[in-house]
Amino acid sequence: MENELLYQLALSYTPGVGNANHRKLIQHFGSARKVWGLEKSEKIKIPGISAKIANAIGDNQYLELAQAELEKGKLKNIKPLEIQSESYPFLLKECIDAPPVIFTKGNVNLNEGKFLAIVGTRKMTSRGRNFIEQLIKELAAYPITIVSGLAFGVDVTAHQASLENHLPTIGVMAHGLNQINPKAHTAVAGKMLETGGVVSEFSTFHQAEPQNFLRRNRIIAGLSHATIVVESRIAGGAMSTARHANAYNREVFAMPGRTTDEQSAGCHHLIKNHQAFLITEAADVLKYLGFKKEKNQKKQRELFVELTENQSKIYECLKEKASLHIDEISTSTGLATFQIMPILLDLELKNLIKPLPGKKYEIL
Repeated sequence: MENELLYQLALSYTPGVGNANHRKLIQHFGSARKVWGLEKSEKIKIPGISAKIANAIGDNQYLELAQAELEKGKLKNIKPLEIQSESYPFLLKECIDAPPVIFTKGNVNLNEGKFLAIVGTRKMTSRGRNFIEQLIKELAAYPITIVSGLAFGVDVTAHQASLENHLPTIGVMAHGLNQINPKAHTAVAGKMLETGGVVSEFSTFHQAEPQNFLRRNRIIAGLSHATIVVESRIAGGAMSTARHANAYNREVFAMPGRTTDEQSAGCHHLIKNHQAFLITEAADVLKYLGFKKEKNQKKQRELFVELTENQSKIYECLKEKASLHIDEISTSTGLATFQIMPILLDLELKNLIKPLPGKKYEIL
């Protein structure tokens, strides 16, 4: 497998190959090592592989570069993952433009639990900061990993709040993992390695060039089950992450602001154009991720709230279903609708149930 990784990396360094051609070559011939040794006449049969690209594939200089990268990575505790590996994140593998090799550093399983991206402006307001801190505090009870880009503003705030609430967090970098950019976040990145880490598609010889930041945004979206945009201008970098998430058929959420807030213009654009759901609290995204309220919270309520016989009937009925229409509650309990209405109000005031649109109710 390590030998195949060497050839995967060498193939990715070959000019003109790119992610799409890389994937086509592997799918057709079975392995990067086999591709490396093919005759030119075989390689040019693949659509997109020109004579120039075919000539470059197999050049020893790229194999030597790959070997040097793997050796340097070992010294820096950087772990490469090729796309055929079981450890390669399956969510990212689903993306058509997934990199053939990614580099990781830290202590995190990229296929365990739910992954939630939180992105936004570098010029975050105090309102944005408060929202992130409260959101992550509420998410802390669930097996969720927070993904962001370790940039100033929203990104580093999401990472710091995750660390404070003992949630694993991953920073997706726009350069090799032998460095941290911005340097001001080196200490934060160091703490993240304990229960999370950093990820990049870039080798150690890649610097933090402007175009790399847009490329890495697709990795943030691709690693995540859902993306939350917290404050962004129309042309903000977070908007590209949202576009990638939509393209990958992943859910996007956006925090609303005042209509006059320039920092919220991107969020409002996403919501208005049905490219994102409005989010005001953790429950909005938890429901999408498939989480419900902690069972022990329900048990505590049951222990300390006294219910009448009819209240108990309705409460137990709702416990068995995700939500029920008032007519369905009537059928299940044998109680008339006029009897149910005041009981539902009492249960709502006791903070045991909540009303939903269309005369439906669900348990809290």
